[in-house]
Amino acid sequence: MRSSAADLAESAVARMQEELPELFSDPQTVTENLVSTEASLRQLAQIMELGADPRGVELPPSTLEIARSGARHHVALADLMRFYRLAQERVWQWAFGRITATARDSAEQAVAAELVTGWIFAFADGAMVRAEQAYEVEREAWVRSATAARAAAIEEVLAGRERDGQRASRRLRYEVNRHHIGAIAWVDRAPDSGDALDVLNESIAELARTLSAESTLSQPLGSLAVAAWVSRRSAFTATDLDAVRPRRGRRTVTPGVTIAIGEPGRALDGFRRTHFEAAHARRVASMVLSRGEALTRYRDIAVAALGTADRDHALAFVTRVLGPLAADDETTYRLAMTLAVYLDENSSRIRAAERLTVHPNTVTYRVRQAEALLGRSIGSQTLELRVALALLPTLPGLTHSRPTEL
Repeated sequence: MRSSAADLAESAVARMQEELPELFSDPQTVTENLVSTEASLRQLAQIMELGADPRGVELPPSTLEIARSGARHHVALADLMRFYRLAQERVWQWAFGRITATARDSAEQAVAAELVTGWIFAFADGAMVRAEQAYEVEREAWVRSATAARAAAIEEVLAGRERDGQRASRRLRYEVNRHHIGAIAWVDRAPDSGDALDVLNESIAELARTLSAESTLSQPLGSLAVAAWVSRRSAFTATDLDAVRPRRGRRTVTPGVTIAIGEPGRALDGFRRTHFEAAHARRVASMVLSRGEALTRYRDIAVAALGTADRDHALAFVTRVLGPLAADDETTYRLAMTLAVYLDENSSRIRAAERLTVHPNTVTYRVRQAEALLGRSIGSQTLELRVALALLPTLPGLTHSRPTEL
């Protein structure tokens, strides 16, 4: 075996090239595998000669490096393990041929075949275990390093320290000179089974599909939240964004997951801005609690985001403008939200009814009730009224938290 190691290695590598040619992209890779295989065969020959334990052997440095390099270059572990099985098959065939050619009788042949089979299979099993361990250790280290480098690159882009779009794209492995939509997805608690980050990443992937995005970048924000960007070459349209808005009878977000998105932006500045808008949308969505939607778009809550930077000031303003219409009960809240939609639709009860999925007469009735609570016609101080209505959902428990001086 020792004297035939080079020929056996060449035969095994040639077989592997036929089976998985994509693993041998250049002559250097072929040479590396030849060196590794020959070293392993010489090692097996030495173990057999010394009578050592074939399962306790350490891998040759050349073999360890192939496993580690495979992890860094995204070679599938299954392909590396297949190499071992093919080499094992080739070596066993060679050994059995030698045994049948030299055994004095069938009894000697049977004993020799049993012995060499045990040696080869035990050696291959131990080698595969150690190669898999080396692969996984290297892969985990590489992933941690890549994740840390990407997190640092994202931080520099968001902080404005990175101003070169091409360099940022290389560091992020994500093309920034495109149109982006920033998103933050989160859950309030870890799922009973599985990993929360897996659920969140799948929700981001579904969002990307709905928006017809071409690429996605995501970064964990702890164990229960993920920041992400989806992008494409062409600009995102109003129709694209309407497609992700929840509709009655149609869910656009995985149950238990909440998503906040910013407005579309382009290149580095757009990458930053849409993320900050998504962060504000998340803050407002968290304030709304059970009254919020599964998906919050910054454009829909921009006024609330601006107005709630100072919560006490917002509370005093809403209470002054809305009076009894700010009462913290579901009936009054429904009247207030109907009035908000009615004003948002330029006082069209037809369009408001379509958005609220109620009859237009219901809109008219609720608007009149809201005016009664306000004690005035909605034709006056419309700007203040619309701002107060936009802030109202962010202040749950308003009547219980109202300052005493009011």
